[in-house]
Amino acid sequence: MTHSACAVCGNNQTKIIAKKDRNGQPLINVMCINCGLVWVDPQPTIERTEKFYASEYRKQYKKAFQPKHKHCYRETLRAIDRNTRFLSVYRDGMRVLDVGAGAGFFAYVLQRIGILIDGVEPNEEYANYARSNLHLNTIRTGFLRDLTTENQYDLITINHVFEHLPNPREAMVQMHKLLKKGGHVLMEIPNIEATYHAPNKIFHVGHLYWYNPNTIRALALQLGFLIDDIQIINGTKHINIVLTKCDESTATEIEVNSLVAGNAETISEVLQQHTMQRHFFTPTPYLRFLRKSHQYYKEQIYINKFKNGKDICDSVCNKLLSIQNPN
Repeated sequence: MTHSACAVCGNNQTKIIAKKDRNGQPLINVMCINCGLVWVDPQPTIERTEKFYASEYRKQYKKAFQPKHKHCYRETLRAIDRNTRFLSVYRDGMRVLDVGAGAGFFAYVLQRIGILIDGVEPNEEYANYARSNLHLNTIRTGFLRDLTTENQYDLITINHVFEHLPNPREAMVQMHKLLKKGGHVLMEIPNIEATYHAPNKIFHVGHLYWYNPNTIRALALQLGFLIDDIQIINGTKHINIVLTKCDESTATEIEVNSLVAGNAETISEVLQQHTMQRHFFTPTPYLRFLRKSHQYYKEQIYINKFKNGKDICDSVCNKLLSIQNPN
């Protein structure tokens, strides 16, 4: 385990904001008192992180080495939902990379509408599932840093992966190298300011960094990207951001400091006000429970009709893509 300075502003003055993860296990998360970036400290080594994602994370998070039928159903629905945002950025002929491709559901949905996409996924079982079950031969087992061909892609998608990466500056630089001039990154990440979950159910061993809109913008602007668009997703308050590659940093140190000025205080206030009492005196947790219960009931009825995951993916695709594209 190693201590580290802030990946956004380089400051090494922090304060502890959490000592346990969502399962009640010891996990220290600190916040930079200058810019508001939050991270696990001390950080696990690169070797430990890569081993965790290659062989342990999916089993811990999904309770399975390969996607269960319910995961096939849920992830295909989510992939189709992502598809709407993706198509607002995609242009015919673009070469696309999906970082953290999982079992390949997003790539499979795109393939169904005629878009080819490369993918990289650290977990061997999930990457094998994509190749063997969904016949996605462009999904490789590995990590973002394993990709070495520069100026190769027009568009990189990285959905709920960036927060897992042990060196965000290095990852941002790597994506910059992989992109062609004027290429885009389409990213979605959790938002440390979200109050969707109970206060004791936020921090996770896999989430090495937590951002808010200001810290992710400050990071990207320093490392050769322009901010094309940024949206906060209704409900979850996830951050969805579109970046465009430019030749050099688009922000000076003064501009970065101006962007994050007062940010740590704002985040601290949000976290302090998000108490267990306040959370459970709002309708949010109860509406979420009812929505998920209804969702899981419908899901179970649906998946019971199928013998394998690919058939579930195909059925969901046939149903929803035909609605989105009636012609």
